[in-house]
Amino acid sequence: MRRSLIILRMLGFTNGVEHIFQETSKLSYSFKHKYCRYDVLTSNIAESVNAMFNEAREFSIIALFNDINKRWSEKFHKRRMAYAKLKTTFIPSAETKIMANKNLGNKLLVHQIDEDTFSVTADNGIAMVHLRSKICSCREFDLDKIPCQHAMAALRHKFGDEYGKMIYEYSSPYYKVESYILAYADPIYPVPAEEFWNLPPKILERVIPPPEKKTKPGRKRLKRVPTIGEVVSRKRNKCSLCKRFGHKKLHVLRDRMKLQEQVTV
Repeated sequence: MRRSLIILRMLGFTNGVEHIFQETSKLSYSFKHKYCRYDVLTSNIAESVNAMFNEAREFSIIALFNDINKRWSEKFHKRRMAYAKLKTTFIPSAETKIMANKNLGNKLLVHQIDEDTFSVTADNGIAMVHLRSKICSCREFDLDKIPCQHAMAALRHKFGDEYGKMIYEYSSPYYKVESYILAYADPIYPVPAEEFWNLPPKILERVIPPPEKKTKPGRKRLKRVPTIGEVVSRKRNKCSLCKRFGHKKLHVLRDRMKLQEQVTV
């Protein structure tokens, strides 16, 4: 937890997401909200970041950090300006999903059980919706935090023609444009020249020894080791003789040699 907050502050992620970690106290955010997984973010951004700095990773450490600072500064500025121009309540991807679910929900049959519980009949069966808890038996409402087609039908049945305004009340505030602007609100400034550094004597007097670890012989590994659960795409072998996948030409030549030996015998 402490390490995550330090990294967030170093990269400039302070306003938009730091409070999420602070609210969880000493518990991991993934364990506290173990049933809430969003489909707009990835749980492993290592591949995305590696793709951004594929060439910069070969630079020296100072040049690498300068490139990281420049890339994130540009990305923050572009996204901050792009979201500031939006006139909608939610970001475009969320608005598109809301419109699609509204159109699907208009065709469903709703039966109200109590004040906030509804039974919604669709082509694939009956779904139970509880608006106060913001859950649906199809689990899409629970996970996406946007009313699914069943929840849309329940909102239409409860609020009538005014249900369009209530959709945002039953959706996660993290989809709001202002939430995204807040996440990119802090500018990332470049590191000043060395002559402008104001460092304490304790840091200036420190002598950093060379690393004790020796470099292993052989070619340097560029790709990271995949973790447990990741799907590793393997390139299938293709035979240059028969043009089929799953083996190489040595396999075909070996079979031919065995066949010739049998014919000779």
